[in-house]
Amino acid sequence: MSSISGKTALITGSTRGIGLSIAKSLAEAGVRIALHDQVYNEQAEKACLEIKQAGSPDVHFFAADMRVPSQIKEMMKKVNAWGGTDILVNNAGIQKTGKITDINEQNWNDVIAVNLSSSLYTMQAALPIIE
Repeated sequence: MSSISGKTALITGSTRGIGLSIAKSLAEAGVRIALHDQVYNEQAEKACLEIKQAGSPDVHFFAADMRVPSQIKEMMKKVNAWGGTDILVNNAGIQKTGKITDINEQNWNDVIAVNLSSSLYTMQAALPIIE
């Protein structure tokens, strides 16, 4: 039995790609999984099923736009009410590809908000000693 069995993990950006792979690995170790993406859709539903099949004793989906601090804080309140956050994986990320001259201010701000700032906000909300 794993030393993390029975713990609860939130993995941001976890309905596909690296985030889903991390969630599956943790589920196989007996971890309760809090999946996240911007919206609940068919991909999120499929990811929840895959996590259950991987062996998680419990899985739940939480939505938040990681560019919006108030949505992150609200999501974290819901995650903490559901089961806390023993393990936090800040995986959410976006990229805006193209020529450097084509990247506008909004695209740049979106990348910084999701890839950097959201990690700070989830960590702050996960650690009650910071409040």
